[in-house]
Amino acid sequence: MSAIVAFFWMTFSVSPIRAQGDTLTPAELSKFHRFIRNFDASIYIDAYYTFVLDDPSGDTSNLMEFAANSPFADEFRLNVASIWLEYNSKNIRGKFLVQFGDIPNLRSSPQEQYIKYMKEAHFGFRAYKTMWVDIGYLPNPIGYESSFPILNQISTVTVGGYFETGNFLGVKISGQLTPSFSAGIYVGNQYTLAYGKNKRIYTGLSLLYNYQDIFSVNYNNMLGNASIVTSNTNHFYIYNNLILTATPVKNLLLVGQADFGFYGNSQKPPDTTKTAAGISGFLQATYRVTKWFAASVRGEYMNDPDGSVTSLYAYDGKLRGLLTYGGTVGVEFNPVKYSYIRAAYSYLSADRGNNIFNSMLADDRHSITFTAGLRFGTF
Repeated sequence: MSAIVAFFWMTFSVSPIRAQGDTLTPAELSKFHRFIRNFDASIYIDAYYTFVLDDPSGDTSNLMEFAANSPFADEFRLNVASIWLEYNSKNIRGKFLVQFGDIPNLRSSPQEQYIKYMKEAHFGFRAYKTMWVDIGYLPNPIGYESSFPILNQISTVTVGGYFETGNFLGVKISGQLTPSFSAGIYVGNQYTLAYGKNKRIYTGLSLLYNYQDIFSVNYNNMLGNASIVTSNTNHFYIYNNLILTATPVKNLLLVGQADFGFYGNSQKPPDTTKTAAGISGFLQATYRVTKWFAASVRGEYMNDPDGSVTSLYAYDGKLRGLLTYGGTVGVEFNPVKYSYIRAAYSYLSADRGNNIFNSMLADDRHSITFTAGLRFGTF
Protein backbone atom coordinates (compact mmCIF):
# COMPACT_ATOMS: atom_id res chain seq x y z
CA MET A 1 0.00 0.00 0.00
CA SER A 2 2.82 2.40 0.84
CA ALA A 3 4.27 1.86 -2.65
CA ILE A 4 0.97 2.80 -4.28
CA VAL A 5 0.65 5.94 -2.16
CA ALA A 6 4.20 6.90 -3.04
CA PHE A 7 3.48 6.43 -6.75
CA PHE A 8 0.44 8.72 -6.74
CA TRP A 9 2.26 11.32 -4.63
CA MET A 10 5.14 11.43 -7.10
CA THR A 11 2.80 11.53 -10.11
CA PHE A 12 0.61 14.39 -8.98
CA SER A 13 3.39 16.34 -7.32
CA VAL A 14 5.47 16.54 -10.53
CA SER A 15 2.60 16.85 -13.02
CA PRO A 16 2.27 20.66 -12.63
CA ILE A 17 5.96 21.08 -13.43
CA ARG A 18 5.70 18.76 -16.48
CA ALA A 19 2.52 20.47 -17.68
CA GLN A 20 4.16 23.88 -17.41
CA GLY A 21 7.12 22.74 -19.47
CA ASP A 22 4.88 21.26 -22.16
CA THR A 23 2.72 24.36 -22.63
CA LEU A 24 2.47 25.37 -26.28
CA THR A 25 3.70 28.78 -27.31
CA PRO A 26 1.20 31.10 -29.08
CA ALA A 27 2.94 30.37 -32.41
CA GLU A 28 2.77 26.60 -31.87
CA LEU A 29 -0.86 26.84 -30.77
CA SER A 30 -1.75 28.84 -33.89
CA LYS A 31 -0.01 26.26 -36.10
CA PHE A 32 -1.88 23.45 -34.36
CA HIS A 33 -5.24 25.21 -34.86
CA ARG A 34 -4.51 25.68 -38.58
CA PHE A 35 -3.70 21.99 -38.85
CA ILE A 36 -6.95 20.96 -37.15
CA ARG A 37 -9.01 23.34 -39.34
CA ASN A 38 -7.83 21.42 -42.41
CA PHE A 39 -9.59 18.28 -41.18
CA ASP A 40 -13.23 17.41 -41.86
CA ALA A 41 -14.97 14.49 -40.22
CA SER A 42 -18.51 13.35 -40.90
CA ILE A 43 -20.88 10.39 -40.60
CA TYR A 44 -23.33 9.31 -43.29
CA ILE A 45 -26.22 6.90 -42.68
CA ASP A 46 -28.88 5.66 -45.13
CA ALA A 47 -31.77 3.28 -44.44
CA TYR A 48 -34.33 1.91 -46.89
CA TYR A 49 -37.42 -0.20 -47.56
CA THR A 50 -38.30 -1.68 -50.96
CA PHE A 51 -41.59 -3.15 -52.21
CA VAL A 52 -41.72 -5.44 -55.24
CA LEU A 53 -45.18 -4.84 -56.70
CA ASP A 54 -45.42 -7.79 -59.09
CA ASP A 55 -43.57 -10.46 -57.15
CA PRO A 56 -44.46 -13.94 -58.50
CA SER A 57 -45.78 -16.46 -55.99
CA GLY A 58 -42.79 -18.74 -56.58
CA ASP A 59 -40.19 -16.09 -55.74
CA THR A 60 -38.33 -17.39 -52.71
CA SER A 61 -35.66 -14.64 -52.55
CA ASN A 62 -35.96 -11.01 -51.53
CA LEU A 63 -32.73 -10.04 -53.31
CA MET A 64 -33.13 -7.35 -55.99
CA GLU A 65 -31.13 -8.29 -59.09
CA PHE A 66 -28.66 -5.68 -60.45
CA ALA A 67 -29.16 -3.32 -57.49
CA ALA A 68 -26.08 -1.25 -56.56
CA ASN A 69 -27.92 -0.19 -53.40
CA SER A 70 -31.23 -0.94 -51.66
CA PRO A 71 -30.76 -4.59 -52.67
CA PHE A 72 -33.30 -6.37 -50.43
CA ALA A 73 -37.09 -6.18 -50.59
CA ASP A 74 -39.87 -6.38 -48.01
CA GLU A 75 -37.86 -5.46 -44.93
CA PHE A 76 -36.26 -2.41 -43.36
CA ARG A 77 -32.51 -2.46 -44.05
CA LEU A 78 -29.41 -0.31 -43.65
CA ASN A 79 -27.88 0.67 -46.97
CA VAL A 80 -24.76 2.13 -45.45
CA ALA A 81 -23.24 3.65 -42.34
CA SER A 82 -20.05 5.45 -43.32
CA ILE A 83 -17.35 7.51 -41.62
CA TRP A 84 -15.67 10.17 -43.78
CA LEU A 85 -12.31 11.70 -42.86
CA GLU A 86 -10.80 14.34 -45.14
CA TYR A 87 -7.75 16.57 -44.97
CA ASN A 88 -7.23 19.55 -47.30
CA SER A 89 -4.40 22.07 -47.12
CA LYS A 90 -2.57 24.18 -49.66
CA ASN A 91 -0.18 21.41 -50.70
CA ILE A 92 -1.48 18.16 -49.16
CA ARG A 93 -4.82 16.38 -49.18
CA GLY A 94 -6.20 13.00 -48.24
CA LYS A 95 -9.43 11.06 -47.80
CA PHE A 96 -10.38 7.94 -45.86
CA LEU A 97 -13.91 6.49 -46.03
CA VAL A 98 -15.06 3.32 -44.31
CA GLN A 99 -18.46 1.75 -44.88
CA PHE A 100 -20.78 -0.82 -43.32
CA GLY A 101 -24.18 -2.16 -44.37
CA ASP A 102 -25.85 -3.82 -47.34
CA ILE A 103 -23.89 -1.93 -50.02
CA PRO A 104 -20.41 -3.26 -49.16
CA ASN A 105 -21.71 -6.67 -48.06
CA LEU A 106 -23.59 -7.37 -51.28
CA ARG A 107 -20.91 -6.20 -53.68
CA SER A 108 -18.01 -8.06 -52.11
CA SER A 109 -16.93 -11.39 -53.53
CA PRO A 110 -15.95 -14.11 -51.03
CA GLN A 111 -12.27 -13.61 -51.93
CA GLU A 112 -12.37 -9.87 -51.29
CA GLN A 113 -14.19 -9.69 -47.95
CA TYR A 114 -11.27 -8.02 -46.20
CA ILE A 115 -11.53 -4.89 -48.35
CA LYS A 116 -15.30 -4.45 -48.34
CA TYR A 117 -15.29 -1.95 -45.47
CA MET A 118 -13.04 0.50 -47.35
CA LYS A 119 -14.71 2.98 -49.71
CA GLU A 120 -11.71 5.26 -50.32
CA ALA A 121 -8.18 5.55 -48.91
CA HIS A 122 -5.80 7.92 -50.67
CA PHE A 123 -3.51 10.90 -50.22
CA GLY A 124 -2.23 13.55 -52.61
CA PHE A 125 0.19 16.43 -52.95
CA ARG A 126 0.38 19.52 -55.12
CA ALA A 127 3.03 18.91 -57.78
CA TYR A 128 2.80 22.23 -59.63
CA LYS A 129 0.32 25.09 -59.24
CA THR A 130 -3.04 23.42 -60.05
CA MET A 131 -1.56 19.95 -60.68
CA TRP A 132 -2.16 17.27 -58.06
CA VAL A 133 -0.85 13.73 -57.67
CA ASP A 134 -3.11 11.34 -55.73
CA ILE A 135 -2.06 7.84 -54.65
CA GLY A 136 -3.98 4.99 -53.06
CA TYR A 137 -7.40 3.37 -53.31
CA LEU A 138 -9.10 5.90 -55.58
CA PRO A 139 -12.58 6.24 -57.11
CA ASN A 140 -12.72 5.67 -60.85
CA PRO A 141 -13.91 8.79 -62.72
CA ILE A 142 -16.24 6.71 -64.93
CA GLY A 143 -19.93 7.19 -64.26
CA TYR A 144 -22.26 9.89 -62.95
CA GLU A 145 -24.01 7.66 -60.41
CA SER A 146 -22.77 6.42 -57.06
CA SER A 147 -23.74 3.47 -54.88
CA PHE A 148 -24.07 6.05 -52.07
CA PRO A 149 -27.62 7.46 -52.48
CA ILE A 150 -26.68 10.88 -51.08
CA LEU A 151 -24.52 11.53 -54.15
CA ASN A 152 -27.45 10.91 -56.55
CA GLN A 153 -30.69 12.71 -57.30
CA ILE A 154 -32.47 9.33 -57.38
CA SER A 155 -31.28 6.90 -54.72
CA THR A 156 -31.34 3.76 -56.87
CA VAL A 157 -28.79 3.21 -59.64
CA THR A 158 -29.36 2.15 -63.26
CA VAL A 159 -28.43 -1.34 -64.45
CA GLY A 160 -25.64 0.20 -66.55
CA GLY A 161 -24.33 1.97 -63.46
CA TYR A 162 -24.37 -1.31 -61.55
CA PHE A 163 -21.94 -2.84 -64.07
CA GLU A 164 -19.59 0.17 -64.30
CA THR A 165 -16.11 -0.35 -62.95
CA GLY A 166 -15.41 0.90 -59.44
CA ASN A 167 -12.30 1.88 -57.53
CA PHE A 168 -8.72 1.25 -58.54
CA LEU A 169 -5.44 1.02 -56.65
CA GLY A 170 -2.89 3.30 -58.27
CA VAL A 171 -1.94 6.87 -59.13
CA LYS A 172 -3.90 9.77 -60.59
CA ILE A 173 -2.48 13.05 -61.94
CA SER A 174 -5.00 15.84 -62.45
CA GLY A 175 -5.02 19.57 -62.96
CA GLN A 176 -7.20 22.60 -63.62
CA LEU A 177 -5.81 23.78 -66.96
CA THR A 178 -8.18 26.75 -67.35
CA PRO A 179 -11.08 28.06 -65.22
CA SER A 180 -13.44 25.93 -67.34
CA PHE A 181 -11.32 22.93 -68.30
CA SER A 182 -9.67 20.22 -66.21
CA ALA A 183 -7.95 16.98 -67.17
CA GLY A 184 -6.48 13.93 -65.52
CA ILE A 185 -4.76 10.65 -66.25
CA TYR A 186 -4.61 7.61 -64.04
CA VAL A 187 -2.88 4.25 -63.96
CA GLY A 188 -3.35 1.30 -61.65
CA ASN A 189 -4.97 -2.05 -60.97
CA GLN A 190 -8.70 -2.56 -61.08
CA TYR A 191 -9.49 -3.59 -57.52
CA THR A 192 -13.21 -3.63 -56.96
CA LEU A 193 -15.71 -5.49 -54.85
CA ALA A 194 -17.88 -6.42 -57.81
CA TYR A 195 -15.17 -7.65 -60.19
CA GLY A 196 -12.42 -8.85 -57.87
CA LYS A 197 -8.69 -8.26 -58.03
CA ASN A 198 -6.84 -7.45 -61.25
CA LYS A 199 -3.02 -7.44 -61.12
CA ARG A 200 -2.73 -6.16 -64.70
CA ILE A 201 -2.07 -2.46 -65.17
CA TYR A 202 -4.63 -0.31 -66.93
CA THR A 203 -4.79 3.39 -67.65
CA GLY A 204 -7.37 6.05 -68.34
CA LEU A 205 -8.06 9.64 -69.27
CA SER A 206 -10.56 12.12 -67.82
CA LEU A 207 -11.55 15.42 -69.47
CA LEU A 208 -14.06 17.91 -68.06
CA TYR A 209 -15.34 21.15 -69.56
CA ASN A 210 -17.64 23.15 -67.29
CA TYR A 211 -19.14 26.39 -68.54
CA GLN A 212 -20.11 28.51 -65.52
CA ASP A 213 -21.97 25.57 -63.94
CA ILE A 214 -24.59 25.91 -66.70
CA PHE A 215 -23.31 23.22 -69.02
CA SER A 216 -20.65 20.53 -68.70
CA VAL A 217 -19.14 17.80 -70.85
CA ASN A 218 -17.19 15.03 -69.14
CA TYR A 219 -15.38 12.28 -71.07
CA ASN A 220 -13.67 9.39 -69.28
CA ASN A 221 -12.10 6.22 -70.58
CA MET A 222 -10.07 3.25 -69.46
CA LEU A 223 -8.09 0.69 -71.40
CA GLY A 224 -6.06 -2.33 -70.43
CA ASN A 225 -6.36 -6.01 -69.65
CA ALA A 226 -9.57 -6.85 -67.79
CA SER A 227 -8.56 -10.40 -66.84
CA ILE A 228 -8.76 -11.08 -63.13
CA VAL A 229 -6.01 -13.04 -61.35
CA THR A 230 -7.80 -16.38 -61.71
CA SER A 231 -8.18 -16.10 -65.52
CA ASN A 232 -5.65 -17.42 -68.03
CA THR A 233 -7.21 -15.55 -70.96
CA ASN A 234 -6.32 -11.97 -71.78
CA HIS A 235 -9.23 -9.59 -72.27
CA PHE A 236 -8.00 -6.30 -73.71
CA TYR A 237 -10.73 -3.70 -73.45
CA ILE A 238 -11.52 -0.08 -74.17
CA TYR A 239 -14.28 1.51 -72.09
CA ASN A 240 -15.70 4.96 -72.89
CA ASN A 241 -17.95 7.12 -70.74
CA LEU A 242 -19.58 10.42 -71.72
CA ILE A 243 -21.55 12.56 -69.26
CA LEU A 244 -23.47 15.72 -70.18
CA THR A 245 -25.11 18.01 -67.61
CA ALA A 246 -27.07 21.21 -68.15
CA THR A 247 -29.02 23.72 -66.08
CA PRO A 248 -31.00 25.56 -68.79
CA VAL A 249 -33.25 27.28 -66.27
CA LYS A 250 -33.06 27.83 -62.55
CA ASN A 251 -33.65 24.71 -60.43
CA LEU A 252 -33.69 22.33 -63.42
CA LEU A 253 -30.85 19.81 -63.80
CA LEU A 254 -30.57 17.66 -66.92
CA VAL A 255 -28.17 14.72 -67.09
CA GLY A 256 -27.33 12.38 -69.95
CA GLN A 257 -24.82 9.56 -69.94
CA ALA A 258 -23.62 7.06 -72.52
CA ASP A 259 -21.18 4.17 -71.99
CA PHE A 260 -19.78 2.05 -74.80
CA GLY A 261 -16.91 -0.39 -74.83
CA PHE A 262 -15.09 -3.25 -76.52
CA TYR A 263 -13.81 -6.41 -74.86
CA GLY A 264 -11.38 -8.87 -76.48
CA ASN A 265 -11.72 -12.66 -76.35
CA SER A 266 -15.34 -12.60 -75.33
CA GLN A 267 -15.40 -16.43 -74.93
CA LYS A 268 -18.92 -16.42 -76.39
CA PRO A 269 -19.30 -19.48 -78.64
CA PRO A 270 -18.88 -20.36 -81.40
CA ASP A 271 -16.00 -17.87 -81.83
CA THR A 272 -14.55 -17.37 -78.35
CA THR A 273 -11.90 -14.97 -79.67
CA LYS A 274 -14.47 -12.52 -81.01
CA THR A 275 -14.38 -8.95 -79.70
CA ALA A 276 -17.46 -8.18 -77.62
CA ALA A 277 -19.20 -4.81 -77.53
CA GLY A 278 -21.87 -3.25 -75.34
CA ILE A 279 -23.64 0.05 -74.67
CA SER A 280 -25.62 1.57 -71.84
CA GLY A 281 -26.95 4.98 -70.86
CA PHE A 282 -29.64 7.07 -69.25
CA LEU A 283 -31.40 10.42 -69.45
CA GLN A 284 -32.48 12.17 -66.26
CA ALA A 285 -34.22 15.40 -65.29
CA THR A 286 -34.50 16.84 -61.76
CA TYR A 287 -36.54 19.91 -60.85
CA ARG A 288 -36.16 21.50 -57.43
CA VAL A 289 -39.56 22.98 -56.62
CA THR A 290 -38.37 24.49 -53.34
CA LYS A 291 -35.15 24.21 -51.32
CA TRP A 292 -36.69 21.28 -49.45
CA PHE A 293 -38.55 19.42 -52.25
CA ALA A 294 -37.51 18.04 -55.66
CA ALA A 295 -38.82 15.61 -58.28
CA SER A 296 -36.86 13.49 -60.77
CA VAL A 297 -37.53 11.27 -63.77
CA ARG A 298 -35.08 8.90 -65.48
CA GLY A 299 -35.05 6.55 -68.45
CA GLU A 300 -32.35 3.89 -68.92
CA TYR A 301 -31.14 1.37 -71.48
CA MET A 302 -28.48 -1.32 -71.58
CA ASN A 303 -27.57 -3.73 -74.36
CA ASP A 304 -24.63 -6.09 -73.94
CA PRO A 305 -25.30 -8.75 -76.60
CA ASP A 306 -21.85 -10.37 -76.45
CA GLY A 307 -21.50 -10.36 -72.67
CA SER A 308 -18.71 -7.77 -72.51
CA VAL A 309 -19.47 -6.88 -68.87
CA THR A 310 -22.52 -9.02 -68.02
CA SER A 311 -23.01 -12.76 -67.81
CA LEU A 312 -24.22 -14.76 -70.79
CA TYR A 313 -27.79 -16.08 -70.52
CA ALA A 314 -29.17 -19.11 -72.36
CA TYR A 315 -32.83 -18.75 -73.28
CA ASP A 316 -35.17 -19.14 -76.24
CA GLY A 317 -32.58 -21.14 -78.11
CA LYS A 318 -29.88 -18.48 -78.02
CA LEU A 319 -26.99 -17.28 -75.89
CA ARG A 320 -26.51 -13.58 -75.25
CA GLY A 321 -25.66 -10.96 -72.67
CA LEU A 322 -28.04 -8.67 -70.84
CA LEU A 323 -30.64 -6.39 -72.46
CA THR A 324 -32.64 -4.16 -70.11
CA TYR A 325 -34.59 -0.91 -70.31
CA GLY A 326 -36.87 0.96 -67.98
CA GLY A 327 -37.75 4.15 -66.14
CA THR A 328 -37.86 5.66 -62.66
CA VAL A 329 -39.89 8.50 -61.12
CA GLY A 330 -38.82 9.86 -57.76
CA VAL A 331 -39.49 12.60 -55.23
CA GLU A 332 -37.24 13.99 -52.51
CA PHE A 333 -37.95 15.86 -49.28
CA ASN A 334 -35.10 17.59 -47.43
CA PRO A 335 -36.12 18.27 -43.81
CA VAL A 336 -32.68 19.66 -42.88
CA LYS A 337 -29.44 20.36 -44.73
CA TYR A 338 -27.58 17.26 -46.01
CA SER A 339 -30.61 15.05 -45.41
CA TYR A 340 -33.27 13.45 -47.59
CA ILE A 341 -36.39 11.33 -47.50
CA ARG A 342 -37.02 9.82 -50.94
CA ALA A 343 -39.54 7.63 -52.70
CA ALA A 344 -39.01 6.20 -56.18
CA TYR A 345 -41.06 3.96 -58.45
CA SER A 346 -39.00 1.90 -60.93
CA TYR A 347 -39.92 -0.29 -63.86
CA LEU A 348 -37.34 -2.59 -65.47
CA SER A 349 -37.82 -4.92 -68.41
CA ALA A 350 -35.49 -7.47 -70.02
CA ASP A 351 -35.36 -9.29 -73.32
CA ARG A 352 -38.41 -11.52 -73.72
CA GLY A 353 -37.88 -14.96 -72.25
CA ASN A 354 -34.78 -13.92 -70.33
CA ASN A 355 -36.47 -14.27 -66.91
CA ILE A 356 -33.73 -12.48 -64.98
CA PHE A 357 -35.92 -10.87 -62.30
CA ASN A 358 -37.67 -12.26 -59.22
CA SER A 359 -35.59 -15.42 -58.79
CA MET A 360 -35.38 -15.96 -62.56
CA LEU A 361 -39.19 -16.04 -62.92
CA ALA A 362 -40.01 -12.76 -64.69
CA ASP A 363 -38.93 -10.48 -67.52
CA ASP A 364 -40.24 -7.36 -65.75
CA ARG A 365 -40.02 -5.82 -62.31
CA HIS A 366 -42.09 -3.06 -60.72
CA SER A 367 -40.79 -1.73 -57.41
CA ILE A 368 -41.07 1.19 -55.00
CA THR A 369 -38.06 2.14 -52.87
CA PHE A 370 -38.08 4.45 -49.85
CA THR A 371 -34.76 5.78 -48.60
CA ALA A 372 -33.82 8.19 -45.83
CA GLY A 373 -30.34 9.52 -45.18
CA LEU A 374 -28.37 12.07 -43.24
CA ARG A 375 -24.78 13.27 -43.29
CA PHE A 376 -23.50 15.29 -40.34
CA GLY A 377 -20.13 16.51 -39.19
CA THR A 378 -17.61 19.32 -39.64
CA PHE A 379 -17.59 19.45 -43.46
